[in-house]
Amino acid sequence: MSINPLLGGNANATGSATNAASGTSASQTSTTGLSSQLGESAFLTLLSAELKYQNPLQPMDNTQFVAELAQFSQLSAVTSQTSTLQQILQAVQGNSGNLISASQLIGKTVTTQAGQSGQVTAVSQTSSGLSFDVQGIGTIQASEIQQVSQS
Repeated sequence: MSINPLLGGNANATGSATNAASGTSASQTSTTGLSSQLGESAFLTLLSAELKYQNPLQPMDNTQFVAELAQFSQLSAVTSQTSTLQQILQAVQGNSGNLISASQLIGKTVTTQAGQSGQVTAVSQTSSGLSFDVQGIGTIQASEIQQVSQS
């Protein structure tokens, strides 16, 4: 059994710190899969427990501390990426799906019910529905488009 400089305990000090921070036993930790559900707050709790219970005669190794901070940075980055991907997914699946579909008209020539033609330069979602910026005509609503043709 090796001495861990973080807690002054056995080789399973990380598990012990996790258990001390969460109040669970080792058997509960392994059966519930707590390690796969650790978030930022649990990671910070674990890190503060390691610092609190470290052996003053053998303080935490700087390289080990930096490695744990790097892990925290990675966790934070992954959490941020997950949040961003969720927002993109909601935009694609939600009401913005029409906007994404309508964006395929950019660069195409549209003809309005009034007989005016022009090339679509931009698409936007407004409270009244989809709006198209058409070169030579201005902004028109989707309901005004009668025909779409290749430029």
